[in-house]
Amino acid sequence: MTIYERPDVLLVEDDDATREMFDYALRMAGFAVTAVRDGLAALRSIEQQCPAVVVLDLDLPHVSGMDVHQEIVSHAETCRIPIIVVTGTNWQTPTEVFRTLRKPIGSDVLVTTIEQALKQANDHAPGDDTHWRARHR
Repeated sequence: MTIYERPDVLLVEDDDATREMFDYALRMAGFAVTAVRDGLAALRSIEQQCPAVVVLDLDLPHVSGMDVHQEIVSHAETCRIPIIVVTGTNWQTPTEVFRTLRKPIGSDVLVTTIEQALKQANDHAPGDDTHWRARHR
């Protein structure tokens, strides 16, 4: 029997209603979700466990999404993590992201985008099966 491990998604969103909606949709789609409300909590979470993908708002309290992005891409341990920016701002988004989605977006769009990011990450890392891997029992 093949068992699929649930990919870990770090969801970084300061708006409670949006965070709860995305969190619920991602869990229903089969992802393991760590949801945090600010950039500092995001950085602490990444130190504890590297996620398979990061969903990142840019306008965050304490540490901005731009700074979180910079921290992720500047370290060898985390630089290959796909980042999906979901923002309501008109800020210029960083270039090293998988995709930028402008709010409002539906949860289905986010789920599809995460699945695409994980597929691309796995396709570009043939020896690395840490994101979405199958185990045989």
